[in-house]
Amino acid sequence: YETKTALRPDLTTKTYTVHVKENRRLTPLTYDRNIFHIEFDLGPSGLKYEIGEALGIHAENDELQVEEFIRFYKLDPEEVVEVPSREDPSVLENRTVWQALMQNVDIFGRPPKRFYEALAEFADDASEKHELQALGGPEGANEFKRRAEVDTVTYADVLLDFPSAHPSFHDIVRIVNPMKRREYSIASCQKVTPNSVALMIVVVGWVDPKGRDRFGQATRFLNKLRVGALVTVSVKPSVMKLPAKSTQPLIMAGLGTGLAPFRAFVQHRAWEKAQGKEIGSVLLYMGSRHQREEYCYGEEWEAYQDAGVITLLGRAFSRDQPQKIYIQDRMRQTMGDIIQAYLKEEGAFYLCGPTWPVPDVTNVLEDAIARDAKSLGKKTDPHKEIERLKDQLRYVLEVY
Repeated sequence: YETKTALRPDLTTKTYTVHVKENRRLTPLTYDRNIFHIEFDLGPSGLKYEIGEALGIHAENDELQVEEFIRFYKLDPEEVVEVPSREDPSVLENRTVWQALMQNVDIFGRPPKRFYEALAEFADDASEKHELQALGGPEGANEFKRRAEVDTVTYADVLLDFPSAHPSFHDIVRIVNPMKRREYSIASCQKVTPNSVALMIVVVGWVDPKGRDRFGQATRFLNKLRVGALVTVSVKPSVMKLPAKSTQPLIMAGLGTGLAPFRAFVQHRAWEKAQGKEIGSVLLYMGSRHQREEYCYGEEWEAYQDAGVITLLGRAFSRDQPQKIYIQDRMRQTMGDIIQAYLKEEGAFYLCGPTWPVPDVTNVLEDAIARDAKSLGKKTDPHKEIERLKDQLRYVLEVY
């Protein structure tokens, strides 16, 4: 009958099973930011990815937290229930309560207003019902904001706070959002590592007002994975694409884990050079707080520079000296190189990382455009020129 084996063919997102090949911390154990490199062996999965794409991680909830919730909520972990698939909520699947809480139901995620509104229907206590209705409506806007942003409460916390509202698990599944995959920029080039895919991740963690350690669900899941562990992943296309010609320069600015896609870019350019192709200049600007703790992949960058792949390495460690030095400062100090690579040689500029440096970095590029036009005796509007470069995919931002 020409049947084929497929992993979850009923879902719209194509998923693959891969296993952990390496999981190593890049920052010192004593440092408050845990940035780590995780690499997956693709095995026989058939997963293919392009430069600049993102890997979707289909993470699981923390086992101890799930056990605690099952005890507190008096659930039978073996009971079979129907739950919406996390990839396509219109597809229902049968899971045990344990499986549903581990892989489907975002019980430790942040609840929206509509959850409070829905939960109010189940409250037997009049004051709890009123408070839940208020939190779900306009009158409780300030309190809702405080709970969401200061207390960082989860669905599970709310169920604990309002004991008279005790929906059945079947109802919980209906009113709590399904877990979503988390996407991370791929930090490797498949032409260089055909059988693996790498990510660069920072663990998201904070302490809430009650003194409890809180963590981002996916980064915690990834950080705890041991070599050999199986993970479900998917691939997501991205705006971060290499220019059409290998001779076009790359100007890249990465802050923190924003360096991830640029590791793939540089690997690809090194591969092209090894094939005997002529490659354009590569300008890599990186920003973090301290060189000693956060110079991630530093030895790799320097090796690529020695090999003639990276032309310019602009390192901005903001807190290593009395005056703050940011990525835009390093760019401004090398304005001549940017004018040559970006404007004279028609390079492409990429910025990846948090949104805050976008105005300052764009300002440097606009100054470069104005200075170049002046030297040629031309009049130009730098802002309009940036818009034109954007349309040509020569000004690309991936910020979050």
